[in-house]
Amino acid sequence: MSVDSGQRRPRGAARRDRPSPVRLVGGTLAVWLLLAVASVAWWPVYQDTSMVAAGVTALVVGSLVAVLGAVSRLPAAAVAVATVVGFAATGVPTAVPDEAAGLLPTGRGLVDLFAGVALAWRQLLTVDLPVGSYEALLVPYAVSVLLAAVTGVSVATRASRPELASLPALALFVAGVVVGPSRLETSVVLAVVLAGIALVWALTSRHVRRAVAVAGTTGARVPVGRAVVRPALVGTATIAVAAVVATGLGLVVTPSAARTVARTDVVKPFDPTTQVSPLSGFRAYQRSDEADRTQLTVSGLPAGGFVRVATLDTYDGVVYRVGGPDGAAASGSFERVPTSVDTRDVRGTRVRVDVRVSGYRGVWLPTVGDLEAVTFRGAAADEERSAFFLNRSTGTAALVDGVTGRTRYSLSAVLPDQPTEDELVDARPGDAAVPTPRSVPDAVRDVVRADTDDGTAPGAQLLAVLRALARDGYVSHGVGDDRPSRSGHGADRIEQLLTAQPMVGDQEQYAVAAALMAREIGFPARVVLGFTPGGDSGAPADTTVDDTTTFRGSDVTARIEVDTAQWGWVMLDPNPDVREIPDESEQTPEPVTRPETVVPPPPAEPQEQDQQTPPDADRETPPTQPLWLQVLLAVLPWALGVLGLSMVLLLPAAGIVLVKRLRRRRRRRAPDPRARVVGAWDEYRDALLDGGHDVVPTATRQEVASTAPGSDGAALAAGADAAVFGPADVDDQTAERTWAIADTAIVALGSGRDRRARFRAATSLRSLRSRRPAWSVPSRHAAEPAESASAGPPAAVGGRSERR
Repeated sequence: MSVDSGQRRPRGAARRDRPSPVRLVGGTLAVWLLLAVASVAWWPVYQDTSMVAAGVTALVVGSLVAVLGAVSRLPAAAVAVATVVGFAATGVPTAVPDEAAGLLPTGRGLVDLFAGVALAWRQLLTVDLPVGSYEALLVPYAVSVLLAAVTGVSVATRASRPELASLPALALFVAGVVVGPSRLETSVVLAVVLAGIALVWALTSRHVRRAVAVAGTTGARVPVGRAVVRPALVGTATIAVAAVVATGLGLVVTPSAARTVARTDVVKPFDPTTQVSPLSGFRAYQRSDEADRTQLTVSGLPAGGFVRVATLDTYDGVVYRVGGPDGAAASGSFERVPTSVDTRDVRGTRVRVDVRVSGYRGVWLPTVGDLEAVTFRGAAADEERSAFFLNRSTGTAALVDGVTGRTRYSLSAVLPDQPTEDELVDARPGDAAVPTPRSVPDAVRDVVRADTDDGTAPGAQLLAVLRALARDGYVSHGVGDDRPSRSGHGADRIEQLLTAQPMVGDQEQYAVAAALMAREIGFPARVVLGFTPGGDSGAPADTTVDDTTTFRGSDVTARIEVDTAQWGWVMLDPNPDVREIPDESEQTPEPVTRPETVVPPPPAEPQEQDQQTPPDADRETPPTQPLWLQVLLAVLPWALGVLGLSMVLLLPAAGIVLVKRLRRRRRRRAPDPRARVVGAWDEYRDALLDGGHDVVPTATRQEVASTAPGSDGAALAAGADAAVFGPADVDDQTAERTWAIADTAIVALGSGRDRRARFRAATSLRSLRSRRPAWSVPSRHAAEPAESASAGPPAAVGGRSERR
């Protein structure tokens, strides 16, 4: 059976026809399946039903927009505008639920929604997982599903190669892996399943397209079972076998190193290494004007409870600080906590305490035990919640903008069970990673050797050195009438503490000395600064009848934590009891059992102390931001939101204009003058199409020019016909004159139109979708009579003759 060429439709007509119901339903369901599987990669990021609601809403809205565009044959610009409108209408209730008024968006919600398209990606990488529906962090997932649904369904229902509809789902999966956790979880199995479904869809689409082409050529029905179903099943079985093998290999052959994702390399918004060590300001609490000043008021704290300010694990011979020598240690990674911290593995007593800040200041937020959740109250609750960061490995919390007198919050935490002293005798060192201390004085090693026996267990040695500190040490803060006592905890001060007779210092020095000695024995150790009733001074706790404890400056203390193989991190008190300090003359000379030590020379590398305040300096106070910076930070989110919305709306139009500019440049700079003349006509013809004029695809140039406004079109058509079919060569001057006529004709087409009409013409896709007749392309040998006949148009096209 032959098909009459005169009855054939233009090549682009098939693409402009409405898709069949079978293709609409089949393509949409295939994209839904692909996107549903790809969305599983995002579940570790959110782990909340709000993600399901946001994903389903975005999927339905995106599919409706794409199907409407396919059925109504809308251009890409109209589909893009419909996508933005659908996103604005449904995005706030699903992606920013805290800012929605029921099912309706609010002004602030819309600002957060569109700002989140650009900003929430980075915020998502700096928040501890899972994030749930915290702030606007659902926006990255919602907008990704929306764009993937619109693109995937549009390709599946409108494109000539529907198998490419799986690419948006693959991009959604990759994005979920990149922003996901660093641990491997189900990515291998999920990737294999997704790739297998995409291959099956591609295989089926290819066989369907081939069957349709055969049916259109032969005019006979092609057996669906033999031509489509059977090859698809065979290919599916092959893909399934390969998927099982690949999954097994991926699960058995595990990667040798931790997975690197975006959150492992992103620069954290809070860097603890830039903060002054809070232990350096220990003596400031003991001054006469601070010792009796109320710092914190805590309700619900058990008797003898400890309030943690900061955990310090890095010693460089000058100070104990947070975060490792370069911030790369686990203790240096602070993340926002959107919901709660998983404490199911912690054995202990669950408590809920309320904290009201009075005189305390600093970036470090006081906490209790192993933090589970924090809730801020008061006028500044929203700002403090956004500025809250937590290091899960040390339990240290921080407010980037600093704690103020307005800070009020509640804590849910677990107080870990602690072993008894008898149980600690059998303690073995744990395997926690703690930065190795630098510039440790030799006196630490000498004291450990003198107070312990080599044959005893590590736990017994640790208890022995702590008992020696409590036996030989005396407490003095060096303020008022106290015995003179140097502040600070550098290597020279610890050397002086351990070699002086009598041993005089305070919790700052004893905690550092105990931590260094624990490291010498083999226990990972760190120093903990905080408040406890009485401050290890023997004074009674200041507790009211309603179970509210008031901490004053004199209640500050420092303790140590050591990691054990049996109980994990255990907090120990290395501080001597407060008692009268004897005079040096009253000390009974004893035989020297410790080897003589000398003060070590200064370290080879100079220590960076420019960021440290003097030991007696006041605790760090966050610098006040200038007014212009505060105004800028307040206006910036709104400006970025407006900018993001403008980019979303204008980006498709800008892309269309750019493509047309490049097309015009290519035509005008063609190497052959004849091609430049034909390009001038093509540019004029495309301007007619974009301006809304009806141009029949099979019409000749003269026929197109006869229906166009103005007289320049006829001259362009004649010049193009002469260049293509005429015997004479075309020179550069003729090409330039033709382009000048084309520019004038194009400008004339837009005259008299308003700005809106000109914008529609500039962003129209009609000329980009239209195909020129094959005979309109200039031939390199068009001047030769023998070949001009074959290169020219047919003698009759649609019943019309072409004059040459």
